[in-house]
Amino acid sequence: MRIIFAFIGVISFLSVGSVALAERQHQVKIGQNLARIASRYGISVAELAAANGLSRNSTIREGQLLIVPARGEVYVVEGNTLSGIAKKYNIAVTELAKQNRIAPTSNIRPGQRLILPGFEAAAEQENAEKRWGKPKRPGVVTLYRVWSKQEVRLRLVSTNGQVRPAAIKQLQYLFRSKNTRRVKPPNRRLVLLIARISDHFGGRKINVISGYREASGFTKLSSRHVSGKAIDFRIPGVPERVIADYCRKFDNVGVGYYPNSRFVHLDVRDKNAFWTDISKPGEPPQVDRPSEAGEENEEVEVDDEAPDDETAPAAAIGSDASI
Repeated sequence: MRIIFAFIGVISFLSVGSVALAERQHQVKIGQNLARIASRYGISVAELAAANGLSRNSTIREGQLLIVPARGEVYVVEGNTLSGIAKKYNIAVTELAKQNRIAPTSNIRPGQRLILPGFEAAAEQENAEKRWGKPKRPGVVTLYRVWSKQEVRLRLVSTNGQVRPAAIKQLQYLFRSKNTRRVKPPNRRLVLLIARISDHFGGRKINVISGYREASGFTKLSSRHVSGKAIDFRIPGVPERVIADYCRKFDNVGVGYYPNSRFVHLDVRDKNAFWTDISKPGEPPQVDRPSEAGEENEEVEVDDEAPDDETAPAAAIGSDASI
């Protein structure tokens, strides 16, 4: 497999941490196949197929969106090893493993996405601001709870970088259990990370799918939702994969990417754990890429899915007048 150096007609933006550039896509046109598309972008058919979970001989249809690997991205092809990829790009196995937050002895899977060292954060802030814009008021976050159609805009973090106690009180109501309406104060570090995410994506509204949950159904007692240490969310206008990629830059977090249920899970914990869950709304978890560290994965959100209409008028719930 080889890295992509082809110039394309769109700008690629560097992301952060263990994940590389903003996702780019190609919409299949009549008469195109994987070979023709791969040739256009200067990549191999195997790379293109691996990036999309396809085989080299898969049939593609008109209008289908394909992920096109960007410069610095490597999608594992069957038969690749971590040491083999490191040797190909003349880098140390330990560097490649550290960049992707996995162990040097980890087994890698066909289709797994790796980032080469040196491509992760060279222009992180500049490129984030170019794509998403600067937050008008850093630390001030707009959150919308999907099931209750309630919205709040408040300052989560003070000018000296501390989480505001008043924000905790308001968030515990917004993040309350959908089923019982019980509340639990959200973890302070989780609140701090929510503010950082908001700032990174230009202060865009954060749609909260789930916050505090009680143990029931697929939600186990060990779930960090039960202890107020987790949030499931999406940001309108930002691909969930891009959000998950950014969240993976944080230390001591669990990040779950749910492409079919359309949300990102973020929790705070003692060791990093990253996974992809391909279950659809209401289905049991189907973890496609469990954490390399062997951490217990959070369960999929099944009882708090977004309604069809997320554009209904929001009911304000005590927006912070002090901001």
